Amino acid sequence: MKHLIIHIAIISLSFTSCEREIDIIPDAQESMLIMNAQLLAESNENVVYLHLSEGNHIGTLSEGTLTLYVNGEAVESPTALLPTDIIPRKDNQTPSTYEWLLKDINYKKFRLTTVLHPGDQVRLEATAENGKYHAEAETVVPNPVNPIQVDTCSVQIRQFGSMRRYRRLLITLQDRPNEKNYYRLEVSNTFRAHSEYYAICYDQDGNPLTDEEGFYVTTLKDTIVDYTSYDLINREDIILTDGHTATDQDEENALVPYIDNQYNIFTDARFTDYSTTLKVYNDLILPEYTYTDYEGDYRPLRITVRILSLTENYYRYLQALNCLDDDDYNDTLMEPISLPNNVENGLGFVTVSAYTEVCLQLAEE
Repeated sequence: MKHLIIHIAIISLSFTSCEREIDIIPDAQESMLIMNAQLLAESNENVVYLHLSEGNHIGTLSEGTLTLYVNGEAVESPTALLPTDIIPRKDNQTPSTYEWLLKDINYKKFRLTTVLHPGDQVRLEATAENGKYHAEAETVVPNPVNPIQVDTCSVQIRQFGSMRRYRRLLITLQDRPNEKNYYRLEVSNTFRAHSEYYAICYDQDGNPLTDEEGFYVTTLKDTIVDYTSYDLINREDIILTDGHTATDQDEENALVPYIDNQYNIFTDARFTDYSTTLKVYNDLILPEYTYTDYEGDYRPLRITVRILSLTENYYRYLQALNCLDDDDYNDTLMEPISLPNNVENGLGFVTVSAYTEVCLQLAEE
């Protein structure tokens, strides 16, 4: 339950000019509005989430409003999305399953269409339950790095106790000069498959058809599905491991607990005002253990490499999540974690990221 509150009540990513730290108090009884947002500069669509904390659990939020201010001016007040817009119905879902999913939505989701630019002063104000709760967060959009360069090749490395083929990525970036910088590497590895699935048949009135025994009538359909993985192996890179490079055998035989950099965050401390090249690996093919909604022979489609510019507060936030999400973290033996919170009169973390990216279209391997 404690981790549920941490990840829902104060989850999301943040750039902030007004920040304080709070300790997680599982037994706290005061209800508070939770506002979370992971916004991207230069994007045509962003989303904001509102939840309600009730003591040590997440309650149901029945009403909420949101206003976006950019450089001191109110520019957008979106309407909360309907539950059916948040989770569209799939034609292979039974009506009862879909109804259960809709009832499980106890939060409000808002879609923003205002395009944010580097240097913008951004403020989000939210109210809930007819004005009973009011919360706000403010931040500045950071500047992205200059264009990056990405080189790839197929190599064999030792993983899971044997030699396996992976794609090596060499990502070169230039540090923003004359300032302390915080970054995050994000690599999305997208696979595509031609698949078949059984869809429920409906009559003209939208009611599901059943047979004489009461089972749903289905039909076989073809579809094309995409699956995106963000898994990376970063253990050989001196920057992403903060100087603690390792091999597969080192990880298997580690005697001292080590917190993995699963969010691939880093600072410019090792290459201040200079360029550097990061070395990571990802999958050539979709691993067999990966779960997807559809069966199919997934093949590589594209790789998108992003370098995101972060604020120090957001960097510290992801450092804390790295610890909380790591199997080696022990809150009894290790120093307790305090998560940053930049929402006034509430909980949560609001962020705006500026990024530079390279997209590689792949031939099937």
